[in-house]
Amino acid sequence: MATLRDIKLRIGSVKNTQQITKAMKMVSAAKMKRAENRVRQARPYSDKLNGMVANLAKGLDESSHALLNRRQDGKAVIVLITTDRGLCGGLNTNLNKAVNRFALEQAKKVDEVEIIAIGKKGHEFFKKTDIALGRVVRDQREADTEKELLEIVQSLVKEYEAGEYNHLYLAYNHFKNVISQDITFQKVLPVQPPEKTEGEVADQVEFLLEPSKAEILNSILPQYVENQAYTALLDNFACEHASRMTAMDGATNNAGDLISSLTLQYNRARQAAITTELTEIISGAESV
Repeated sequence: MATLRDIKLRIGSVKNTQQITKAMKMVSAAKMKRAENRVRQARPYSDKLNGMVANLAKGLDESSHALLNRRQDGKAVIVLITTDRGLCGGLNTNLNKAVNRFALEQAKKVDEVEIIAIGKKGHEFFKKTDIALGRVVRDQREADTEKELLEIVQSLVKEYEAGEYNHLYLAYNHFKNVISQDITFQKVLPVQPPEKTEGEVADQVEFLLEPSKAEILNSILPQYVENQAYTALLDNFACEHASRMTAMDGATNNAGDLISSLTLQYNRARQAAITTELTEIISGAESV
């Protein structure tokens, strides 16, 4: 049975933990707000670029550009975007498990599947599996991660044009709001022009391409692929801070419940000790 001193020490330890989780919640809330603003600021440009690609792709066949060319079988590459740090609930675990299932399904359709891990958690998960692991970016600041991801995507675009692989996917957590993050798989190569959403009227615009269709596609399509990867990374940053804020809020509340339970246990043990002492005193007095 725990002594009064043991219980008191445990209460102090839980209170210290509660202060840490509360501070982490506040830090994550501030970071989440900034990350959410970045996502919102990036979406208008992304939407315009998507619309431009959709317009350019009207009437174009696959031979118009190498990034539009659809090829079967071959090699599939999955760019997995996770976090470098934990303490954000099941955000990374759920994504890694979903990507593992997705990769095994793709392995039945193509010749080879390779994972490019952006983030420590994805790297640690897939280095223990039989799925091929390619380039890895981990333990970096957010700005450095953005730079390295851009370089990787630019390299992947060139490799696709050279025919080194046939399919490119992005796997990440899509930020909807503070309590809702969706696991998302997005095929970015070959470029698939965005489809019009239900109720959206397609633009019927005729236009001339200048200087030429090939030059415009050479400029726009790589930017489109890079933008898809960049917005996915921003989404994952926002999801990380939102999930950590939620997890730390839950940990703080749980610590409060545990403190209440330990305080009640301490009071009961103290009362029992007092009762025992009184009983001993009364018994000694009666025996005199």
